[in-house]
Amino acid sequence: MSMSNANFPMDAEGRTYHVGIKRGELANRIITVGDPARAIVLSRSLDGVDPNTPAKSISSNLFSHASHRGFLTITGRYKGTPVSIVAIGMGVSMMDFFVRECRAVVDGPVIMIRLGSCGSLSDAKVGDICVPSSSYIVQRNYDYFADDNSSSSHASPYIMSKKFDADPEVTATLVKNMSAQLGDNHVWKGVNATADSFYSSQGRQDENFVDDNQELFTELVKYEPDTLTLEMETFLLYHLARTSTIAPLKEETRVKVAATSNKHSIRAGACMMVFAQRKSNDFITKEDIARVEPIAGKAVFDSLVEVSLGEESELHATEGSVWAL
Repeated sequence: MSMSNANFPMDAEGRTYHVGIKRGELANRIITVGDPARAIVLSRSLDGVDPNTPAKSISSNLFSHASHRGFLTITGRYKGTPVSIVAIGMGVSMMDFFVRECRAVVDGPVIMIRLGSCGSLSDAKVGDICVPSSSYIVQRNYDYFADDNSSSSHASPYIMSKKFDADPEVTATLVKNMSAQLGDNHVWKGVNATADSFYSSQGRQDENFVDDNQELFTELVKYEPDTLTLEMETFLLYHLARTSTIAPLKEETRVKVAATSNKHSIRAGACMMVFAQRKSNDFITKEDIARVEPIAGKAVFDSLVEVSLGEESELHATEGSVWAL
């Protein structure tokens, strides 16, 4: 695969380096998941797809592209509206590839909603859904573990960032639609903590390494009392949405946006299925995953198409796209 432009690599077709997509293959409304199997489960809710379609046949009904870096993109329509599902794997680096490369190949404003899994630090039980209104990142303080950690800046083994907010309308819409599907008592609102690892920065105990994370849960709740969840991606989605510019928008749209307080081209939200109850140490069953995933997916799709992105004429053109009817 021959690439050009070391600053933002693309091949001769205009495909991005990691996600592997080009213009016309990605809709303005996107669900991002970690597991490619979850992307296939969700794709069975798209228009014209038989819910019983086997995984190997999905690509014959919808646009599907798997990149050499492990990303899977599926694009179709939901209730007539173009939508995409992108499976990215795990971690903030994968979220960074996803957000930046998807933003680069779609014209107009974009909405991105993460549907993932998490650990619960609250009373949310396995199988419940958490919808965070904001997120902060928890990072291992690598200097703390150096041979010489006498500096005061090395005093804590873990560092917490400031919070970044989700789009409030997206969050409210997700809460409403999740509650309609699962009931109010199974939907939780609060703050997410995104960890830079699955093990040390999420307080998992491993005697093979020095992690000094025995008091991490206590520190997180002390830092932010409304902390609901621990996972590995949401913070960067919220952060990049907040730092996105209006550069990809049409000139007339830029003028409109510049006149408002919202000067970003990405609107972001997230919801997570509780897989691990960290206080009770319970873990979700395969049966509960199979039950909750499609229900939560429908609520996300409903939210994606309900939230307005402005005039349809300002969105990516249908002509020449993979979702053209």
